[in-house]
Parts: sequence; structure tokens; C-alpha cells
Amino acid sequence: MEQDCQKWFLSQDNQSLKTYRKLMNQSIEMISNYYKTIDKPYHHWQLEDCFEHFNAEMTFKEKGRTFTELTEALEQLVLKHSLHISHTGAMAHLHCPPAIPALVAEVFITALNQSMDSWDQSPIATYIEDAVIKECIKQIGYGSNANGVFTSGGTQSNYMGMLLARNDYCKRKLKANVQQEGLPPEANKLRIFCSEKAHFTVQQSAAQLGLGISAVIPVKVNERYEMCIEDLRAKIELSQESGELPMAIVATIGTTDFGSIDSLYGIHQLASTYDMWVHADAAYGGGLLFSGINRHLVQELKLADSITIDFHKWFYQPISCGAFFVNDEKAFQHIQLYADYLNPEEDEHLHLVNRSIQTTKRFDALKVWLTFQMMGTSSFGQLIDQTIQNARKLAEYLQEHSMVKVMNEPTMNAVVFKYQCKELGESAEDQKYIENKINTMIQQQLYEAGTFVIAKTKVNQEVCLKVTMLNPMIEFENLKQFIKEVLQLGSELEQREEALRECATIS
Repeated sequence: MEQDCQKWFLSQDNQSLKTYRKLMNQSIEMISNYYKTIDKPYHHWQLEDCFEHFNAEMTFKEKGRTFTELTEALEQLVLKHSLHISHTGAMAHLHCPPAIPALVAEVFITALNQSMDSWDQSPIATYIEDAVIKECIKQIGYGSNANGVFTSGGTQSNYMGMLLARNDYCKRKLKANVQQEGLPPEANKLRIFCSEKAHFTVQQSAAQLGLGISAVIPVKVNERYEMCIEDLRAKIELSQESGELPMAIVATIGTTDFGSIDSLYGIHQLASTYDMWVHADAAYGGGLLFSGINRHLVQELKLADSITIDFHKWFYQPISCGAFFVNDEKAFQHIQLYADYLNPEEDEHLHLVNRSIQTTKRFDALKVWLTFQMMGTSSFGQLIDQTIQNARKLAEYLQEHSMVKVMNEPTMNAVVFKYQCKELGESAEDQKYIENKINTMIQQQLYEAGTFVIAKTKVNQEVCLKVTMLNPMIEFENLKQFIKEVLQLGSELEQREEALRECATIS
């Protein structure tokens, strides 16, 4: 039994170290060899074609197999049929290629397996995370009272923003300590305001916090898909007149579809007037803090009471890796609880659980630290600006094609457009139906072919295609080839639709 332990667990034992080194080296070699031959971001898998093989591999065996015996499954199932986000043809979502320094950091993170809740479980890791948070705070422009904590990503960070906003409002305005007493009777009147293009986690957070989805009031957007400040003002005033309690405003610093940035200056002015919390969801746009050319787009970020930033989006970190920031660390008192075995109140050590709704969490700060230490802020900023330049060049290029309608002028690196076919429908609604069908099929067929992985979305009920070019390795020639395939597919689908309609007319 003791020998088995040395075989399976990392320790100072020679057999343990030999096994660890062997398996890690074999894994690196396997991935490296695969990437040498990779020709497209995705190999489509028809489940019925390999269902039997898949089920056989998924069954747990009574007797273990060697790593060598499992290499076929790892190669033919995992490597072959995963989405290869580092490939320049992968442009669908806010899903970034991971930087090599961050992959190196992951080796240390998994081997050391620090638990970032109490100091004694992560002695140096605690202070590295705290230092990385402080470096980010400098970039944001917050003062000395600011603080933050690493999170699993935007969902958790946005939830924390709404949680602190709710508890803060209830304490200041309703004299209720929600943490101790639960929600006061007036809680059903609390209201949160956000752009109609804001992330769905604002509604999700409201639901989980006992306020209900209906507590979130959507605000209209302007022609650039940014929150309309006048509509925000009108809806706050109407809410107050109706006896409701405007509690918080969520500014989106980079909408998922368009990369649009709400005006924090205008939002902050209104929030000050009505004594409301401002949360900035910069999960996407936070990377602009390090931009050399476009940093001005987030110069107002410091006006927010709390901020979400995802490092696993535009900071090129492996999933998951995010952070939550507050401009006044006293806000964390709304979530603090003390346990004698973990973080006793009298303890002078730094326990990160005092800032978090998580207990056990990973040492993800090491990834960000090593990335910036190796890459430097200047080189990192150039990568950010390269992706924005690519998006703007693509939008300009698309404008040259009459069969394409561009839906946004890129603020960041997202471009939304649609293939426009000639008049085939008998009415405007029929024409919209045809174009929606064709654009849906373009996205689906590109995905199944595996050459270009893009997303689809809806703008005013029109199905559109979306590319998010987080990958700085994308070159303009890649994009021209992508558009060529889109136009070719669109033309083929259009001809097929025309033929079907002609047949239907003859019948």
C-alpha cells in the first residue's frame, strides 16, 4: 500500500518524482506533437459515428490502465475533438488563447495545491495574490482604501457586486443587517438598473439574492449599444415615483456582443444624485487598462464602487481566473464571518476568505503574476491594441462587400455582421426569415467544417454572425480567407433557397 501511495502522489520519494516527471513530459510531448499537425480549430464529431467507442472509454474500470494505454483516448477523443482556441480560426466567444507563462504557472499551481482561504494553507500565495490585486488597483486608479480578491470569473464577481450593493443599501437606508437578520420587508422594492445589453448575470444575481429577476430594470441603448443616460435618469425617477427603492446601477464595460462601453461618468453622476451603488462589469473591457493606445476608454473605471475583471478573457489566462475590486475595503464587512479553526477575528494574519464568498479557491494569481513578469506591461498592451486594430480593419473590409451588413463600429475587438441575400421573400418578414435561416446555416456549417469557429447572435430579431478576435496571432490574411468562406457559403445557400422557392412556385 505504501508503494502505491508513492506511485500516485507527488512527494519527495524518488519513485513519485520519477512518475510525475514521466507523465508530465509525455503529456507535453503529446500536446506539442498534436499542435505541430493541427490544421483547423475543430474536428466535428458526429456522436453516432463513435458512440460505442466513447461509451467504452467513459466506463470506470476495476483495474487501472497505464498512461500509455490511455494515450489513444487522450489523442482521439480529447485532443482531436476539443475546440482549439489557440488556433487563429477560433473567433467565436470571449474565450482566449492561454499565454505560455500562464500555462507554466498552472504546473506550479496544481503541484502545490494551495488553498487560498486561510493564511496557514497558503502562506506565500496569500501575499502574492494580495500584491497582484494591489498592482491592478494602481492601474484602475483607486485610492489607498481599495481592495479586491480573485474569483472564478465574471459570474461570481458580478454576484459579489450585487450582494455588497444590496447589503450596503439595506444597512444605510433601511437600518437592516441582512447578514444577521435576513432581508427586510422592503426588499421587494429594491431595484437594479442596467443596459438592455448587459450580461445575463445581473438578472441571475438578483434572482439568487432573493430580489427576483423583475428587480432588474433594463435601460435602452443608443446607436452604439451603450446605455442611454437619459433613459436611465427617466427610469430611476419613475421607479422612485412608484415607491420603489433604486439601489444600484450596473455599467457594462464591454458588452458581450459589441464590446460597447457605458459612460461611467454619466452613470456616476446619476448614482451620486440618487445615492446608489455603481458596479462596473469590466469582465471583457478590463484588459484595456494595459492598452498603450486605447486605455482612455476605461479612464472612468475608478468612479465605480465595485468592479469585475476577468483575466481569462483579454488577459490570456487559462480558465478560470477573475477578480473583484471595491473602492473601499470596508464593503467586505457585509460578507465577513469568522471561524475559530480558519480565520479567527483576533488573528492578525491576512485571510483572503474575509474578502470572498468562496472558501477553498485556487492560487490563480500566480498565473497573472508570472505572465506580467515575463511579458511586461508594454508588450502586453501591444497585444491588446493589435486585436482592436484587427477588428477595425475587418469592419472596414466588410463594408466593401455589398452582400454584408456590418452591425457595429468596433470599440474593442468584436465585430457583428450579417450576410444579406437578394430579394427572395414575398414580404419584409419573409425576407428576414430567409436571411435569418441563411446566417444560422453559415455559422453552423463553418463550425461543422471546423475551419472557422464563430458565434451567432440576434440584433433586433435579425440573426447575425459575430467574431471576437481576442487572439493577437490572427493576421488580416486569415480574416480575408474567413470572409471569402462566409460569402461563398452564403451564395450557395442563397441559390439553394432560390431553387427551393422556384420549385414550390411551380408545384
